[in-house]
Amino acid sequence: MKFVLRFLIDFTIFFSLLFLFYKFYLKKRKKEYNKLKKNDYVKMFISKYDLDVRKAKYESILNTLAFDNAFTIAFTSALIMNIKSYIWKVVISFVVLFILLFSLYELSGRLLKKKEGK
Repeated sequence: MKFVLRFLIDFTIFFSLLFLFYKFYLKKRKKEYNKLKKNDYVKMFISKYDLDVRKAKYESILNTLAFDNAFTIAFTSALIMNIKSYIWKVVISFVVLFILLFSLYELSGRLLKKKEGK
């Protein structure tokens, strides 16, 4: 019970801070639309799921990516903070990061593609 409570507290704090950071960072960069449009990370996500930026709304894509990144980093960080062994921290963080990255991006891409069609 102590592990779960500590995990939830850590996750909530990390997620809140990271999500706010991503939101403010992307909002600031949104003014520089051309520079943000050249961002390799955003371009890769848009091209992989064949998203039309006008239909899916670029801000919606940025919010989704901010949520995905914040959730992935916060979940992994909160999980490994409560593990004692250094070897297990590395192994678990590696596995959890890949699982979360691929699954969240896949879900987000499909949801944005479905939203684009409406």
